[in-house]
Amino acid sequence: MIRSMTGFGSSSGEICGYNCRLEIKTLNNRFKEFVVRSPHLLCQLEESLKKQINSRIHRGRVELWITLEEGPRLASRLVLNLEAAREAHRHLTALKDELGLGDPITLEHILKFNVLAIDRNAEVAAADNELLHAGLLALNEKAVDQLIKMRESEGRQLGADLMVRLDSMARWLEELKKLAETIPLAATKRYQARLEELADTVLDPNRLYQEAVIMAEKMDITEELTRFGSHILGLRGLLENSDEPVGRRLEFLLQEMGREVNTIGSKSQSKNIIDLVVNIKAELEKIREQSMNIE
Repeated sequence: MIRSMTGFGSSSGEICGYNCRLEIKTLNNRFKEFVVRSPHLLCQLEESLKKQINSRIHRGRVELWITLEEGPRLASRLVLNLEAAREAHRHLTALKDELGLGDPITLEHILKFNVLAIDRNAEVAAADNELLHAGLLALNEKAVDQLIKMRESEGRQLGADLMVRLDSMARWLEELKKLAETIPLAATKRYQARLEELADTVLDPNRLYQEAVIMAEKMDITEELTRFGSHILGLRGLLENSDEPVGRRLEFLLQEMGREVNTIGSKSQSKNIIDLVVNIKAELEKIREQSMNIE
C-alpha cells in the first residue's frame, strides 16, 4: 500500500498533573527532515519520541509539537511566601507615608510582588517522573497511528489516480506498437519517392530495399516500446503489491520512462506517433507531480 507524505495526527491527555497535547504534521520532502517543538523540560525525551516516529515514517518533513499546561494538580502546588508579603507591605507602607498618599494598600498591590509561586521542586519531580515520559510516548504512538491512517487514505486516492493514468499510457502503447509495424514500409515508400524525384530513371529494387532497411533500423522503436511496457508493469507492481516506501523507485522508473518516450519521439517521423508521444509525455508529467507526494 502506498502512502502520501502529507498527513496530520494528534492526541491529548492528563499526565502527572499536566494537560498534554501532541500534534504531528508531515509534509513533502525528498529526504527525511525532523523538527521538534517542545517545552525545555522534555529535552531528554525528544530523541525517544523521534525514534518512535522514525520507525514508522521513512520520508518527508516531520513536525512535532508538544504542549504542556499545568492542570489542577499542579495549580494546587502554589506556595505563599509570607515573609516576602510582609516585606512588600512594609515597603509599600513606608512609601505611602513618605509621599503622603491616602489610598489604602490592598492585596492586589502585594500580589504584584510575586509572593505566590508554584513549588518548582514538585514541578521538576513530575517532569522527571517516568510516568510522564511513558505517558507522552503512549500519546505519541496514538498521534502516529492517526497520522498513518491519513497518509494511507491519501495514498489510496493517489494510487487510484495513478492507475487510471497508467491505463491510458498502456492503451497508447498498444497504438504505438501497431504504428511501429508500418515504419519499414513507410520508410521504403518515402525513400523511393525521394530518390525518384532526384533521378530520371526507376532505381534498382534491391538497392532501394537495402537503403530502406537501413533507414527503417534507424527509425525502429521496438526496443523502446518493449522497455516502456516493462516500466508500466513495474509501476503497477509497486502500486499494487509493495508494503515498503516506493517514492524513490517511482521516481527512478518515471525517469527511465521519460528517456524511452523521448527516444521514440526523436526517432519518429510519423505525425500519429508523435501525437501519441505528446500524450504520453503529458501523462508522465502528471504522474511525476503526483509521485512527489508519495512516501
